This record gives sequence, C-alpha cells and structure tokens, in this order.
Amino acid sequence: MRKLTAALVLTFTPLLAVGCSVSTGSGSVSKSDVQAKAGSFYKDKSHEDAKSVSCEGSLAAKVDATQTCTATAADGQNWVIDTKVTKVDGSDVYYDLTFADAYVAPDDVASTIADTYKQKFGSSPQSSTCNGLLRGATGASIRCVVTEVDGTRWGFTAKTTNVEGSKVNYDMIVDDKPLP
Repeated sequence: MRKLTAALVLTFTPLLAVGCSVSTGSGSVSKSDVQAKAGSFYKDKSHEDAKSVSCEGSLAAKVDATQTCTATAADGQNWVIDTKVTKVDGSDVYYDLTFADAYVAPDDVASTIADTYKQKFGSSPQSSTCNGLLRGATGASIRCVVTEVDGTRWGFTAKTTNVEGSKVNYDMIVDDKPLP
C-alpha cells in the first residue's frame, strides 16, 4: 500500500480574470445576466455549482463600470466576484470577472498532488481530485482524494499556510487511513 506520509509545501500563483461579452439593447447588462455569468464563472473555476449567486444590480454599459457579485459555495463560504467593463462596441458589452480573493483552483491542487505522488512512487495515481476553491487566506482548506491504481483511496486536506501577494502557499496533509 502506498501512502504519502509527509506534508508538502506547495505554491501556486493563480490567474484571476476571465472575460466575457454580452449584447444588450439598453445602457446596461441586466442584473440577471450578470448573475448568470458570475455563476458560470464560479462553476468554471471551482467545478461545483454555487448554492446561490447575487449581484448588487445591473452593470452599466460604460468602460470601467463595475459591479460586485457574491457566490455562495456548497460549503457555505462566500466568494466575492468583481466585474468590470473593458469595452463597449455598439450593443456589445465586454467585461472581466475576477475573484476578490486569491485562490488556487481545484485542478491545480489535484495536479500538484498527482505530480508529487509520481515523483515519490515512480508512477502516477489512477486519479487525483479536489472539491472547491482553496482560498488564499491562512487556515483555509479543501478536501482532495487520490485513487491509487489498485483502487485504494486516500484523503488529503490542502490547507493554506500563508499568502504572499497573489502567491498562495499551502500544505497537503494526508489522512492516517485509506478512505472506505
């Protein structure tokens, strides 16, 4: 049975912004359209649906106009998503969405776990998956699972140790026993 026994110190600098556009016949993007885009943005980054998404209001179709939305994760954490209009071309409004907090995406944590596993044992695990976003705040955590080739599953906790600008440092803590 293979087990990663040491805690690992890992670092990741996240890419925070994603752009989108919408055609509007008015001077703003409706609150419901902004909420839908914010919900899609959250799901794309975290791989899970938000329990809810709310925005302050509509987004003015004016360069540099901003709007703040909040996505509530399955675990109850609130994630602030900022929107900012970057371009208006006739009825097309282009805007970026960014998280207000630094984070590490679940695929990036899972990939780092798989790479470390391969370095330690010489072969890749069958799979490595994580749920949710790892917030760039000391003490924040997410759960991950590594499945070995023989089907044995190990639980991991990725826990933020500190943040240096947009660099999130975190430890990986392996459970003492395999998962049932």
